[in-house]
Amino acid sequence: MAFCRYIHRTSQAVPGIRCLSSQIHFGPSDGQLEEILDRSLEKQAKKSEQAPHVLTTRREALALYRDIWRYSRLFVWSDDRGELWRDSIRDSARKEFELARHQTDPEVVTRLLLTGRDCLQQTMDKFMKKREDLIDAQAKQPPFGPA
Repeated sequence: MAFCRYIHRTSQAVPGIRCLSSQIHFGPSDGQLEEILDRSLEKQAKKSEQAPHVLTTRREALALYRDIWRYSRLFVWSDDRGELWRDSIRDSARKEFELARHQTDPEVVTRLLLTGRDCLQQTMDKFMKKREDLIDAQAKQPPFGPA
């Protein structure tokens, strides 16, 4: 307040200077405070209902996509057209994910994720089985070709 008295005394000498202590706002009234708190709590409730599910399915979808990308590195041979299977798998996965990108129904999204994960697991199981068969067949051959 001493500063305001000083400003008040000097304001007579300098036009345009005045004390702002009468215009200081000390926060919202009780009614405004309750309204602000209610709005804030409603926003947090909406976020807590939607955010965990959306983040979880997003993380699962990204994890599935990364796994497909990672496992596709194993498919290094070419198909009938001369295109690498790795590239075909990656293109197909990208198309599938793009088609399902705007899906909002949680049941459909969950079903797509489970189906994708199951297909990836079955593909990798078949790949590993075939790989083991090839290794066993190669081990049975004589080291320097047929006799």
